[in-house]
Amino acid sequence: MAIALPSTNSHAQSVDPIGQTIIFWHPHTGERERALNELVAQFNVENEWKITVEPRSWQTPGLLYDQIILQLTTPPENRSLPNIFVTAPYETATFALGGPILDLTPFIQDVEWGFEDEADFVPGISELGHDPFTNTQLGWPERLFAETLYVNMTALKEIGFDSVPTSLTELGEIACDYFAQTDAPAFQLETRAPVWAGLATTNGNLIFDGTAYTLNTEGMRKSLEMMNHLLAEGCVVRQTTPFAAQDEFTAGHSLFYFGTTSALPIIRDAIRQSENPFEWQVTPLSNKPYISGPTLSIFSHSPEADLAAWLFLRWWVSPGINAAWNRATGSLSIRLSAGELMAEDFYPQWRAVWGMVNQGGYFEPSVAAQDVVRLEIEFAIGRILDDPTTLEQELSALNDLANEILNEYAPIKQASP
Repeated sequence: MAIALPSTNSHAQSVDPIGQTIIFWHPHTGERERALNELVAQFNVENEWKITVEPRSWQTPGLLYDQIILQLTTPPENRSLPNIFVTAPYETATFALGGPILDLTPFIQDVEWGFEDEADFVPGISELGHDPFTNTQLGWPERLFAETLYVNMTALKEIGFDSVPTSLTELGEIACDYFAQTDAPAFQLETRAPVWAGLATTNGNLIFDGTAYTLNTEGMRKSLEMMNHLLAEGCVVRQTTPFAAQDEFTAGHSLFYFGTTSALPIIRDAIRQSENPFEWQVTPLSNKPYISGPTLSIFSHSPEADLAAWLFLRWWVSPGINAAWNRATGSLSIRLSAGELMAEDFYPQWRAVWGMVNQGGYFEPSVAAQDVVRLEIEFAIGRILDDPTTLEQELSALNDLANEILNEYAPIKQASP
């Protein structure tokens, strides 16, 4: 059964994690997997409880998700679930509908085993992994991504601008100046849900208020109206093949790219290796970016195994280890001190993004419905861009549908082992 720890004292005398073996599932390969294995080996050697963590790569996030779903749909006596795993928080919320995901709150608050320095985390970070329906912490972030605007500074200066746009209105004006001077579109527009969540928050609107989806907002309408105008004028074009928007930017063929910072290392390497490297920057269009990121979660097995898994999680998100892991992945740190360590010598675009994120932002919903709602947002945005006259009707229908899905996926109670 799951441990129910009191928040005012420690259960150290009642649970002994010494000698536990913990299975850790993750999706990483290549250099990231090697870095992960090295860090895990360090924990195995250094931890005082003689806990052994055995990592297992499932190669991709999709295969990891499928394997967990497979295990959860297997009779309990035949299941082979990991102790700890890393996935998107909305996927963890889905797993919690049918599996024994441990609420981390008692561990976090425990005087013996909890975090000693919660103020060191990026503000608001606990929203990632928090289930609003059960008020439980189903996961804890290990790294962060932000939706941002990538800017080709070389091209921007060539058309007479010295600084990046600071609003969507200014971006639209620059995009059309670029088109007028070069006869080329300023960027390729995607229908990806995080892009539009980022655009909506730029105009001051959340897509989720903690209890319901809020997709039919002034911020979303303004974003769609502006992008439809840019499309009609030829200043931008729709993306028609996967990753074309990113590829056109890294090749130096477009002025802007709306994308997540999860692609920051990929974009950096592609620009450096291109035939015509150029100067580039990343910039927010809002003082509160739209933030997402994977979380570490624990499947409950036994009090001893659960505590051992938590001790590994706590170590994994400690400042020095978090800095090392985010150097390997190129992601944004979850800790202010780890970010400061990285900012001392990491590349300038990373430092610019870190300057956006370290004050917090708007966090992606950690509800099971989000996996489906993301697709519905993409479909609705595509239909609106195809026919701008349907904007009001589509946004109203999308908002209603998203909240219907939210209710369908809402847990009645947290699953127990």
